[in-house]
Amino acid sequence: MSATILVVDDSASMRSMITSLVESLGYRAVPAGSGEQACELFVENNIDIAVLDVTMEGIDGFETCRRLRAIAQDGWFPVIYLSATNSTEYIVEGLDAGGDAYVAKPVNPRVLEAILKAMGRIADMKMALNRANEQLQHYATHDGLTKIPNRRAFDDTLRRHELQARRENTDLALLLIDLDYFKTYNDHYGHVAGDSCLVQFAEVLANSLLRPIDFVARYGGEEFVVILPKTSGEGAAEVAERIQRNLEILAIAHEKSQVSSRVTASIGIAISPSGEVMADLLLERADQALYQAKNDGRNRFVVAD
Repeated sequence: MSATILVVDDSASMRSMITSLVESLGYRAVPAGSGEQACELFVENNIDIAVLDVTMEGIDGFETCRRLRAIAQDGWFPVIYLSATNSTEYIVEGLDAGGDAYVAKPVNPRVLEAILKAMGRIADMKMALNRANEQLQHYATHDGLTKIPNRRAFDDTLRRHELQARRENTDLALLLIDLDYFKTYNDHYGHVAGDSCLVQFAEVLANSLLRPIDFVARYGGEEFVVILPKTSGEGAAEVAERIQRNLEILAIAHEKSQVSSRVTASIGIAISPSGEVMADLLLERADQALYQAKNDGRNRFVVAD
């Protein structure tokens, strides 16, 4: 991905020259004629490098740099100053304001090109690091087999929806789901088939949820969870019926099941009514309902009282 460079200079000719140089190096240029405009464009674009003229009408390059740093908060990006003044005090002031490099005016295109390339390499490394961090975050919150969120993501999401339900005084429903006789399935068909079964069931769950706010995760082993914000017991039962119907349509053979010739699931449902949401209690009640569903013969759902 090519870096995007903010070019800020109140001289139209200088701005045009630098913009042309930036684009000739394969970067995307975002030109601005003032510090105020630069701040607006910085918000609207993903800026990787800023080239700032120091002496401008309105806010100067140093103040522009301070404001851009404040907008970016912790998001670091290289800042290159263009200045005809190169006293020690001036350079120190600019660096203290958040700058990273100086280019003297009149600008030598070869010098600016070399600095842009150097800063471009830094920007590329930063983007690569950000992508790596995003991947690590994804791996930390998603199950490696089924690719859906994992227990850690579920815990965080449930707490967030607990607070939201209390704040908005709405219901919160939780489904705890267990594949019936999955150990015997693994023993009979093998772990490769077992993994495939889990992946297919995760897809069934994802396809059974109709709203973007609904959340599904792998809780552990053959257990899965579904969070249904702003959902009553009746609505949660409809989702449970849809899950079991879609699993039946999938028709994964299970010769060793004691309830069906196909893979089935038992589901425990718990509802926290408006203003009474407690995540730990909700999970405990869903677990009790799941136990009751298994005790009643499996391949069914039970809504906790």
